[in-house]
Amino acid sequence: MLVNNLFKYWTYRVFAPGAVLRSTYESFQELLEYDGRTHEEMAELEALYYLGIKEDFSSIRKRYESFSANVLGMVDSLEKMAPGAHVTLRSYYKKFDFYSKFLLAPPQLNSSPPFVCSLQEGAGRDDLVGGKASQLATLSSELNLPTPKGFVITANSFNYFMAYNDLRRPVDDILCSIKSVNPQSLVKASAKLVDLIMEGDIPAEISEAITASWKKFPAEFENDPLVAVRSSCLSEDGACSFAGQYLTLLNVAGDTIVDAWLKVISSKYSPEALAYRIHSGLGDEETAMAVLVLEMVDAKASGVLYTAEPSGKKQKDISVHVVRGQGDALVSGRVIPESYAMKDSEENEYKNTQILSHSELAHLQKQGKRIAEYFESPRDVEWSITREGRLIFLQSRPLGIQETMVVANTAKPLAHKGRLLFKAGVTAAMGQACGLAYVVDSEHPLENVPQGAILVLRETLPSAVRILKQVGGVVAELGSVAGHFSTVCREFGVPLLLAIGDSINKIKHDDEISLFADIQELWQGNCLSEEKPVPLHETQAALPYFRRLHGLLGFVTPLNLLDPEAKSFVPESCRSLHDIIRFSHEQAVRTMFSLGDRGSGRSKGKRRLRTDLPLDVFLLDVGGGLQEKKGGGKDIHVAEISSTPFLSLWLGLTHPSVEWGERSHFDWKSFDEIALAGGVASKDSSEFASFAVLGSNYVNLNMRFGYHFTLVDAMCDQDMAKNYCQLRFAGGGGDFSGRSLRIDYVTAILSESGFQVTPRGDLLDARLQQIPREVMEQKLQIVGRLLGVTKLMDMRLKDKDMVEEQVKLFWEAAH
Repeated sequence: MLVNNLFKYWTYRVFAPGAVLRSTYESFQELLEYDGRTHEEMAELEALYYLGIKEDFSSIRKRYESFSANVLGMVDSLEKMAPGAHVTLRSYYKKFDFYSKFLLAPPQLNSSPPFVCSLQEGAGRDDLVGGKASQLATLSSELNLPTPKGFVITANSFNYFMAYNDLRRPVDDILCSIKSVNPQSLVKASAKLVDLIMEGDIPAEISEAITASWKKFPAEFENDPLVAVRSSCLSEDGACSFAGQYLTLLNVAGDTIVDAWLKVISSKYSPEALAYRIHSGLGDEETAMAVLVLEMVDAKASGVLYTAEPSGKKQKDISVHVVRGQGDALVSGRVIPESYAMKDSEENEYKNTQILSHSELAHLQKQGKRIAEYFESPRDVEWSITREGRLIFLQSRPLGIQETMVVANTAKPLAHKGRLLFKAGVTAAMGQACGLAYVVDSEHPLENVPQGAILVLRETLPSAVRILKQVGGVVAELGSVAGHFSTVCREFGVPLLLAIGDSINKIKHDDEISLFADIQELWQGNCLSEEKPVPLHETQAALPYFRRLHGLLGFVTPLNLLDPEAKSFVPESCRSLHDIIRFSHEQAVRTMFSLGDRGSGRSKGKRRLRTDLPLDVFLLDVGGGLQEKKGGGKDIHVAEISSTPFLSLWLGLTHPSVEWGERSHFDWKSFDEIALAGGVASKDSSEFASFAVLGSNYVNLNMRFGYHFTLVDAMCDQDMAKNYCQLRFAGGGGDFSGRSLRIDYVTAILSESGFQVTPRGDLLDARLQQIPREVMEQKLQIVGRLLGVTKLMDMRLKDKDMVEEQVKLFWEAAH
């Protein structure tokens, strides 16, 4: 293929040079389209990470596949423009693409037998039976502790069910439809996914294996037992607890276990389970569903035992939370349990123990210490005591210690800025938050909670997990530190104050309130200290979501090819896909404008603009953009340009308010050479040259200042229906925060000028169309001035207040 392209290229070059120019220009236009898409998609990937936007990894894979295809399109277009000139570039693209896809690839799935195994066979087999079943089996086999009898329908059964019904692609398509900013999209996707599972055919091999295991099971009992059918998802009850996110069915009869299994595996796609998994950053394939079938325990009391304080302040203290009967009301947050705190280092005296006896509490404490010592970590243990007084353990998982996460420091409220509403309740998850109170009731459904609100609930039901990413904190009338919702809030760093009782009536919907969960206080008004918030990708750095995105961006966004004039500006120096993009774009521009192409004759149409500004601008006329010129050199003056939109842009660039010489306020550190040129390149170098394709009423301007670039494509015709201005603004030498603040600045100016603006992280697209020619000329002057004043601005903008100040100065300077 390469040989054929080279032969065709050189044949045209010798015998039909005009055809080469047309073909090169077409490929150049094609490359610019790919370039625009890659920067847009790269900015969106960065925004997911830096702005803490949570998406399902099937959607991220789809994003990356589109981005990768567009990078490859740039490589292909460059090869058409300059066949054989950069033969190793494609191999470097393949290298980084392989690493990125490997990072995003789902795990290999096992869909072969066994489809069912005994509980004891599951000990240590998290990959087969999930964390919940594996750890429960370990309590029995290693610690000889009493657990319910039962068996496990393995994760392999779930994988086989999915493959048998060919569900992988439709499931991924639905997952990609979930919009993180729209809770309703989560609910709609959940309904479709649950329907897919419930309507699937159960393979005979699975139903036969379940039936065979059940037939053996009742032989251990005098009468046919009722069972609990519980989730034991892969990745559940580990670093990510998935506490309360899946369905548990109680008192299930033996002849309905197959149907119960189908219902439990469908709960993998409930709205709250989807929200939790996406928030954590686990892929759908990483959470295959195994299912526990356990004998029902006739409990007189049930509860949760923590072998340490979740806050981490008292690592060896044990707490017990207990209710009468089954424990589902406790863990679901519907009641306030009876709670006991037990010191590890002293003899405990239990007072007001209405449910458990002193001996039962002492026995629980002893066994809790054994479990924690065996696993060498704090534990969250569920248990029941039968009516005969027998202690049975139902579940054991790692206890998340919030101190290991980055949380807001405890600080005193700024009393002069508000008033204390109440001091009450129990700290379930530490932290502080300020926002508008959103009191959930019939008029204010959970799904409509606005971003940053303080959620006010009666019960801390697990279903509320689906909107946790939107809220600043949670206050609840009921609930328990040991509830599933509390566990998830601690994992996600969302402050939670619960069991406040009647104090909830003091909170008015839409009032601004400040929550200090650590000290059990709620204040009216914004009483938080004015500290700069810590970005989500730092506070939740331990979550798989941010770890994996950070790894992906490492292959995508770093820019190492900084100097196009350096000898190292070659494919072999590329260290990321961004380098591939930069190299392809730079070489395409050079090829199109014949930079450095000695004696080829292809630079005939190119002109260099002679200007006092520290800019290198090269012009290519495609019809009526330049005045006819006989003789003379390659350089031209502005007076010889006929392109109306270019001249309007140039008037803006040369406006007196644009300071081209001032540069003392910049601290470039490693960017010294560019700083000396005030953010643009030396006139003796084409390193950061700008390029424009001109027509009498048309301009396509690719302009670079430092490490950001702007693309302006505009038509300025007497027929206003033809007129438009498209603008792309991206990149920069500052950090992501500085680049994003500059985008805020550009957005403000363009929006006020009538543009439709779409910002994405450190990238911006804007469009204006169908306005009279005279008005378009004025708007282009504003755009030109904006390009001039924003050079290096990403290096000095510090906060939004500074952005507002600079916007004000921009408009003042126009008069």
